[in-house]
Amino acid sequence: MAFGLGETKLRILETLRTRSSCAGSLAESLGISRVAVHRHLEDLEREGLVRARIEKPEGRGRPKQVYEAVDEQAPYARMCADVLTHIKELFGAGVVLEVLSQRNEKLLQELAPHLEGLSLEQKIYRLAEFLTERGYQAHFYHENGAWYLEQGRCPKLALSLEHAELCEAELLMYQKLLGAPILREERIAAGGKCCRYRIAPQEEKP
Repeated sequence: MAFGLGETKLRILETLRTRSSCAGSLAESLGISRVAVHRHLEDLEREGLVRARIEKPEGRGRPKQVYEAVDEQAPYARMCADVLTHIKELFGAGVVLEVLSQRNEKLLQELAPHLEGLSLEQKIYRLAEFLTERGYQAHFYHENGAWYLEQGRCPKLALSLEHAELCEAELLMYQKLLGAPILREERIAAGGKCCRYRIAPQEEKP
């Protein structure tokens, strides 16, 4: 883990864990200025979390500076990204979703016994607690007759940017755990400020 980093630096680091990128591309994907990106990259370099290299274009054009993550999580993230990419290329996105859903079955088996007999509110509380322990900065609230679960961080952001199936598998898991219809209204990997889920009572469809 990279402790003590601000939210923007974490998002930059998470992005660079699965793919190298220039400052301009990072600025565009994160919705911030190139000046701000350069400042954050300089800080990350000093911390030994990213490194820069000069990449020459295949044809005409000027060489550009490209950054990549070199922290302890980067090799694992790159490997996961490569595996998911190969699965998608060979078998399609549907198989990627199926593989991820099967993996989430282990989490379901771990969490489900702790939610038995609880009210919807209590289930959401337990789920938010579980997610926060894993770095999602989750909280929940009630508004206009529905519950909302928000995640302030996405520890799998770099992978989710490349493979939306991760987010779909996550949504399916939440629906099974809570036993209620869920509508995702915002997603960090799609440029949102958080991942927000609207959880309706069983008798209501969102």
